[in-house]
Amino acid sequence: MDELNKAMDLTVGERLEAISRNAMEALELCASLGDYQTSVTKFKNRKDILERSLQGLRQMVAIEFYAFYAVNEAHFDIALEHLDDPGRADYVDRTVEDLIDRGAVALAFREKRTQTVRSHDGKYQVLIHAAATTSKIYGVFFCFVKARALEKGIVDKITTIIIKATGYALENFELYQLIRQKNEELVEKNLQVSKSEILYRNTFENTGNPTIVVDQKGTIVHVNSEFAAFSGWEREALSGRRNIAEFLACEGRTGFARTLESAEKDHPDVSPEYGFENRNHEHKTVFLKISPLGLENQYIVSFADITPIKDAEKQLQFQAFHDPLTRLPNRILFRDRLKQAIKKKKRYPDYNYAIVFIDLDRFKSINDTMGHNVGDDLLVKVGQRLASSVRELDTVARFGGDEFLLLLEDVQDQNCCDIVVRRILDQFRLPLEVAGHEVVMTLSMGVLISSESQAEHADAIRLADMSMYEAKRQGRNQVIYAHQIQDREIERRLVLENHLQTGIQKGEFFVQYQPLMDLATNRLYGVEALVRWRHPELGIIPPNSFIPIAEETGLIIPLGRKIFEMAFADFAAWKTNFASARDLCLSVNLSVKQMLQSNLAADIQAMARDAALPLENINLEITESLFIDDMERAIKTIHELKTLGISISIDDFGTGYSSLKYLNQFSIDLVKIDKILIDNINGNLTNYNIVASMLELCAKLNLKAMAEGIEDIDQLEKLRGMNCPFGQGYYFAPPRDRQVIEDMLAGDMGSNLDYCL
Repeated sequence: MDELNKAMDLTVGERLEAISRNAMEALELCASLGDYQTSVTKFKNRKDILERSLQGLRQMVAIEFYAFYAVNEAHFDIALEHLDDPGRADYVDRTVEDLIDRGAVALAFREKRTQTVRSHDGKYQVLIHAAATTSKIYGVFFCFVKARALEKGIVDKITTIIIKATGYALENFELYQLIRQKNEELVEKNLQVSKSEILYRNTFENTGNPTIVVDQKGTIVHVNSEFAAFSGWEREALSGRRNIAEFLACEGRTGFARTLESAEKDHPDVSPEYGFENRNHEHKTVFLKISPLGLENQYIVSFADITPIKDAEKQLQFQAFHDPLTRLPNRILFRDRLKQAIKKKKRYPDYNYAIVFIDLDRFKSINDTMGHNVGDDLLVKVGQRLASSVRELDTVARFGGDEFLLLLEDVQDQNCCDIVVRRILDQFRLPLEVAGHEVVMTLSMGVLISSESQAEHADAIRLADMSMYEAKRQGRNQVIYAHQIQDREIERRLVLENHLQTGIQKGEFFVQYQPLMDLATNRLYGVEALVRWRHPELGIIPPNSFIPIAEETGLIIPLGRKIFEMAFADFAAWKTNFASARDLCLSVNLSVKQMLQSNLAADIQAMARDAALPLENINLEITESLFIDDMERAIKTIHELKTLGISISIDDFGTGYSSLKYLNQFSIDLVKIDKILIDNINGNLTNYNIVASMLELCAKLNLKAMAEGIEDIDQLEKLRGMNCPFGQGYYFAPPRDRQVIEDMLAGDMGSNLDYCL
């Protein structure tokens, strides 16, 4: 069992290689015998000669018995166990010294000639002859005859026969020893091969994955039962009869030969993905592990079915750019298409686009009185009606909540926009049938036309949003164009931009902290540092008003440094003053501009050192847009941060450019699932399944996961049911001032949920 357990620790390729190695050693052993059959024949021939010689000796003289022994140079205690006459039991197990003088044997060795002595009992004359081989093996021949005088001629003839008999016997003995030794080695090797074969059979059959052995042409040589079941074919129909290319998608068939060559020469372990089609024409995605077997031109191929993971990745990819409830493009995809439209406008001045920001009037009251399920159904119907009111080249997106965005491509002027928005308003004069009710919805719309604004995408959406709010302010169910309010927005932006640098210098910015909770224990896991601006004249300015400006002007770099310094100082003080804070994490957001600084890691290390804060407590949150802005720089910076012991999180995961490959490539520690996904987790099975799939994948990839924006107990219980480990949101607590967090820590976090609430 120990050998079997050891073998189970090896890969299938290593086991097969060991078997082939044992087999080759066995073949080499056979070859080392020279001509084995010739040796055996030679042994038999010499044995016949020896027996004929001894028969002739018996005819010349009355021989009682004789014996032949092989001894080493220092050993003369020869027992007469083997006699030619089995009836002489009285001499069996007696030593030579019992019969003759020991010195006679020594003399025979020394003189190398036949010695004649008398036995102790006087009954026999004993003729003794000794001979040696080059390997220091000595043969001693004893011939016992009746004690009587022998004529010299007879003695000479007897001596001649004895000398020949001794030589033949000694040669036979050497051959016998060689053959016996080689036979024993062959038996041992065969036993090893047999054991290896058993281990291989058990291991190959129980790899847990479909596994096959193929030759250089891809012909299947061996299969295990897992592959037979996976392919849909019986084992007998596979081995030697089918090629692996028959199961691979077209691109896989052409590339498999190159993959084998690469596995043999350059890369001992090649692990590509292929499409796989089984006998029932079911299509799967497989991950191949290909290794040389150790036998000439044979390879072991192990299949891992990654179809569920690939399907989940496609689903996540769709979810990253689409709203899970309405299936419309989400804000991320809308922004991407808007960026393309802005680029096109710069290349072709005559090209124009329009942004229409739509909000459903009094949706909240409908949602509250008729229920969330009816509200969700209403949002779906609104999305469908909007999509039917525009062209295919236009984009209809759900921006969040009850807000929708339209991107109208290639519009000429405001008259073209008027036609579209009036059509939409007319369409919504007709009631929507929802859950057996007829509901009439009115819309407030804000419109920005590119010919009237050079704003970048973030500002363009904000201007359309502000126009929509102006439409609401003026009585709802109408349209306001951005040029009507644009001067006021530009003025507000200039004011903020002018005050931003001054505010950083004067210390007008401060940090609040939102608790991060362990959902299994209801205890504090950490805090996220969030910047706020307390303007002396304008009051508290929300981050979404000044962060985009800080990004565009480059002031995010000094502002970010200020946030780090304040947060590090607060957290270091908590660790010193509160035992409950020692194992918590401090999470700080990083913008793309900050992340792409060449000296970021060194700066953070220096600031943490100045604050006496261990780097292991720090977690940095990066945005998904980093993945497409500067991949090479991002990889380098993340590696530097990870080397210092800092953890990395992806913020707002599932609504941007993220992909599973980034999770591996960037060595991410924690994934924060975006609030948009959590908002619709109740009453929406598709959204529920997507969040569950994301959590399951994170668990399989050994990643931590945190749900953002938890606002009610139903969401919390759903997430707990999906084994979501961490969460944050207003259900636990909004961002709090430093003193509130210190009060929590001073209370030793006996029940964090109750405390936060």
